[in-house]
Order: sequence, then C-alpha cells, then structure tokens
Amino acid sequence: MGLVLAGCSRLNPFTDHTVLARVGEKELLVMDLGPAFASDLTPQDSIKLLESYVDMWVKKQLKVQEAERLFSASSADIEQMVEDYRNSLLSHKLDQYYVDNLLDTAFTAKEITDYYNEHKADFVLDRMIVKGSIVELPAVYRQRQKLKDLMGGSGEKEQDFVDMCQKNDFQLSEFTEWTDYGDFISHLPVEKMRDRKDPIPVGQVQEISYGDQVYLVYVSECRKAGDTIPMERVKEVVKRVIFNQRRQEIVRNYEDSIYRSALENHVAEININ
Repeated sequence: MGLVLAGCSRLNPFTDHTVLARVGEKELLVMDLGPAFASDLTPQDSIKLLESYVDMWVKKQLKVQEAERLFSASSADIEQMVEDYRNSLLSHKLDQYYVDNLLDTAFTAKEITDYYNEHKADFVLDRMIVKGSIVELPAVYRQRQKLKDLMGGSGEKEQDFVDMCQKNDFQLSEFTEWTDYGDFISHLPVEKMRDRKDPIPVGQVQEISYGDQVYLVYVSECRKAGDTIPMERVKEVVKRVIFNQRRQEIVRNYEDSIYRSALENHVAEININ
C-alpha cells in the first residue's frame, strides 16, 4: 500500500488534476478539495488547511482499506447493511418530500380543544400546580389589612393592589401561568414552609411572618396530583401530537396510492396464493 504526496503550483478545483495524495488505488486530486480552498486565505493558512485536509483524507482511506482487509469475509453482510441504509435514507427523503408539500401546519383552537377533551385520560398531573401571587412587605406597614383586602381581587381592585405594591416598592411575585407548587412556595421562607403539612388554601389570603417581614400569599387556582392537566399547560404537546398524526396520515395515504397504482399498472406483482 503506497502513499505519495505531490505538490501543486495552484489550486483550481475545476481544471487542476494534480494528485495530492494516493493510498493504494485511491487518489486525491486538487479538483476534489471543494470551495473551501478557493477562499481568500493567506499562503500560510492555505498550506495548513491543505495539510490538515490531506492528512484526514489519507487516514480515512487507510482505515477503509484496513477494514476491508479484516472484514472481507463478511463483505456480503456489509453490502447488505449499506443497501438497507441507502433504502432507508431514500424512503425517509420521499416521506419528507410529501410531508413538506402536503402538511398543513396550522392548528385551530377547536382542533386542539377537541383532541384535549377526547384524551383527558392521557393528561394527568404527577404533582400539584397553582396560580397565585406572593408579596413581601415590612411587618410595620400600617395598611397591611387594606392590601390583604385588595389581594386576589379583579378589575379595579387588582390594579389598586398592584399600584400599592409598586408605590411602596414591595417585592411582588405573580404566577399567572400554572406553576409547580414547590416552585411557588420556594419564594417563601424555608423555615416556615418546611413543617407545613397542608398546602396553602385556595381563595384565601394567608399571612406568614418571618423576622421583620410579612409575606401575603394568595393561591387563586390549584390542581392536585391525579387531576387533569390544564389545557393551556399541554397545548404545545397537543399540537405536536396532531402534527405527527397529520404527518403519518400523509405518508400512509401516499404509500397506499403508489401501492395501488403499481398493482393496477402491473409495475408490481404479488403472488402469495
């Protein structure tokens, strides 16, 4: 197995047939280098890039030839694997062609809602999730009761609550989307929550004192482990499921179509009886 390196005066991948390297009967020509070597590189960078590329090519060819020598007895199996892989790639490429041309990627609210309602048994919570808010304020704040009365309200009461928190620079954490209960209470003093057995009740403002601070906690909604996951939390999952169903239907339809056409036009023939 011989190895020959040859220099070249110029790199023109379209006309130059200079042999840069040879491993056995395989040759690497300048024209095989591709567009990477046609860029505006300095002579030093071009030489480094060329040397690196040639080295990798030689090593690859040596490995292939060594593998052919060692596994020549199983060449039939390898050829079958290559054929199977090629067929798999072509089949996947054809699937993707039909999907790209026929797949509708728009989802209506009704489609999502209908699928969710028909498959609620598939969407079950394994932990508690909540919506709500937490505000931290000094224990000496005199209008604490007014703030509690506004907390959890809607409309003007909700806006007045937010305005009071912002005006007094209170730390307000709002959880308008479903949040794991553990993440929710992580905003509260660990020492106060560690031994608490019951979850914070829904619809009631809870007051938790800790040092010179007070935490007002309000849980507006709650879903427990075993309950159905709210639709807004699994909306993207439902979209992916519908997308995959549409994709599978397209592939199945075109497979059936070319199958029937092949039989009708005698391109394919089945003899199993």
